[in-house]
Amino acid sequence: LSPGLMTVYSDVVLPNLGFGMEEGRVLAWLKQPGDPVHKGDALVEVESDKTTVELEALTDGVLDEILVPGDSVVAVGSVLARIRRGEDAPEVIPTLQQVTTLQAASATSEPLQASPLARRLAQEHGLELAAISGSGRGGRITREDVEAVIGGKNGAKALAAPAVRRLALDHGIDLQNLKGTGRGGRVTRADVEAARVAHEVQPAVVPQPDSVSAPAVASPAPAYAGEREEVVLSSMRRTIARRLAQSMNDMPHFYVTGELDFTNALKVLPESIGINTLLLYLSVKALQDVPDLNATFEDGHLYHYPQVNLGMAVALPAGLIVPVLHGADDFSLSGIANRTRDLVRRARNGRLKPEEMQGGTFTISNLGIVNQIDHFTAIINPPQVGILAIGAVKERVVVHNGGLHIRTTAHLTLSADHRIVDGLVSARFIEAFDTHLQAFKG
Repeated sequence: LSPGLMTVYSDVVLPNLGFGMEEGRVLAWLKQPGDPVHKGDALVEVESDKTTVELEALTDGVLDEILVPGDSVVAVGSVLARIRRGEDAPEVIPTLQQVTTLQAASATSEPLQASPLARRLAQEHGLELAAISGSGRGGRITREDVEAVIGGKNGAKALAAPAVRRLALDHGIDLQNLKGTGRGGRVTRADVEAARVAHEVQPAVVPQPDSVSAPAVASPAPAYAGEREEVVLSSMRRTIARRLAQSMNDMPHFYVTGELDFTNALKVLPESIGINTLLLYLSVKALQDVPDLNATFEDGHLYHYPQVNLGMAVALPAGLIVPVLHGADDFSLSGIANRTRDLVRRARNGRLKPEEMQGGTFTISNLGIVNQIDHFTAIINPPQVGILAIGAVKERVVVHNGGLHIRTTAHLTLSADHRIVDGLVSARFIEAFDTHLQAFKG
């Protein structure tokens, strides 16, 4: 290096993509060593127990080195690659083939723009990019655009990540026979595991004693002596089981329940706004009044937050995911509606960004979609100190103004970490929620 010239490197690190994640799988690299990258460019597809995301570059530069190849499982915090950055980063010199390709494209004035993964998918399936309409910014062709075309071809190769293809191969499952539940008909890990359970019924193995053997040691009798089938737990389900068991073991949960009257609020709620949005909006208001619950308890240290990062429990076929609405206290009622609609849609399609599953300070779990559920208790999402469980909002007979009336009510149950929050604080939260509910004017 010449005097004063220094090359600076930035590490691409596998982040924690959500609740209890300890490791993840690198699926496929979207950039290769030597490729220029810009802040916000998608670098690599990574799969966690709950979702698949594209990690983006956090700086401008050149992808210098890939340290973890595709279809590899590594721990959270592992360095996946390095980006060479800074004004003094060595310039990328295009090869003669690249120059020829660029010149040819310029000569034909081809305006096509496509992501590297979209180009690769199109090439694998023999598709011409010129025949695909781009839905990205400026007409850029995305992976989803190519997958939509592939999904419409008869006999097309099933769409699946490399790790999912390997899982199917290991268990003798033909991906062509599976209906993908992922975005664009993509076959997910949950689809393969469901097919495995459906087709792999394990027969009971009855050990035969040898002619000469030691005295047998009695083993515990099965809970049920008849025919039964083992259901293989998905990675997401195992993670949820481990983390929630830890939550119940480490946190002394304390519960308070209140039945609140939504009759007047629903009369003035705009038609374009759903009840769930109203519940989120009122929860934010209550947390602003009772900030002790807008907190986390981590390694013996208690943290309060100036803004509300609201987690929303979303049910998926394979388990549960909690996208986070950051800065929820900065949104209006309609703003919360628009933002949460987008978050929930992408959560169900497995397209959340890593930061959209991190940093929650309080969580809401709403089972009101099931009309028979009047109330329930929820388990706290660590390291948070509280979670609000909401039952069905429906008509009930209640005492109102000294007489029996039919009113629209719901039961709210707050679970709080009793190490941090006392019972009166929990009760004040329900009280604050009701105060804002009765004052709601739409």
